[in-house]
Amino acid sequence: MTEKSNDEVNAPGFKQIIAAYSDEEIKNVLKKRRLYQEDAADFAIQEAIRRGIIFSEQDLFAKEYKHVPEKFSLFPTIENVKARVKFKRSISRSLLILGAIPLVFGGIEIFEYQSIEGVIVFIFGVVWSLTSYQLMRRTMDKKLVYLMLLLLFLAVGYIIKMMVSIHSLTTIDVLVTIIGVGFVLYGIGFLSKLKD
Repeated sequence: MTEKSNDEVNAPGFKQIIAAYSDEEIKNVLKKRRLYQEDAADFAIQEAIRRGIIFSEQDLFAKEYKHVPEKFSLFPTIENVKARVKFKRSISRSLLILGAIPLVFGGIEIFEYQSIEGVIVFIFGVVWSLTSYQLMRRTMDKKLVYLMLLLLFLAVGYIIKMMVSIHSLTTIDVLVTIIGVGFVLYGIGFLSKLKD
């Protein structure tokens, strides 16, 4: 319930959601109440008083409930479980779609030139896509993340080989490749930090 639009906060049910929180979740809301819309934070405070977690709003001045500002992090922490699952699926889905590139490229190589290189690239695309799909469907498995990193480094090696063989390489080609690889590396790194 952090910083949402007024329509979303006022939507029926936000009180039921907070009321259904465990005592520990209510304490977490109290600690981070500045990140919540005023209505939601006020309701969480009243719910905490009703449950006896705190006895009055004065208790919020205790060290336990002081707001600790978030530190900068390359991979921000997503505390909401549903949001974390959505981010994980979204990143995995993006990686799955990215797997279409070697599948199509390998398929064209196989169809036009019947080359071994095309078969290898196609198989690479299949392994990439299957690994991405597994990351999307399963709980976080570090082995799958390491496999994705290995596949990314293999892909970078292949891209470098292709770029070296092209004699009319421009700066923009190199820049776009570096940015693309950087985004994929960031996505895989972020995925490894998302705990289920």
